[in-house]
Amino acid sequence: MKTRVLFILLSVLFIIPVNAIPHKRHRHKVNAKIISSNYKVNTRSPLFFNLTADEVDDNLTITFQSVLEETDITVTDKNGNIIASELNSSIYEGKTVNIYAPESDIYTIEITSPIIDVTAEITLNEI
Repeated sequence: MKTRVLFILLSVLFIIPVNAIPHKRHRHKVNAKIISSNYKVNTRSPLFFNLTADEVDDNLTITFQSVLEETDITVTDKNGNIIASELNSSIYEGKTVNIYAPESDIYTIEITSPIIDVTAEITLNEI
């Protein structure tokens, strides 16, 4: 009897609420690619810079997969308007930048650091 009550209590408290979590709503398929990179400094080991992007509701989340110090990050839309800008920030693996992006289909990211300059493009395609 006690185990039955315990099982019912656990299912009400843990199992049912986990199933009721709302799912992320994706409207677009997001593609991120690096257009150009300019190395300013020669390093002993090769430097690979990468980023990914994802869209949830009307927000674009850019996740960096590389590490850079003292970087300037600028995100512009297809009309050239600056959407987001961070100056003298440190990029670490897993750092995210969230951008409210309800309308534009193409975004350009310019990353300037003492080591490398990177230009990347993010495109949002209808699903």
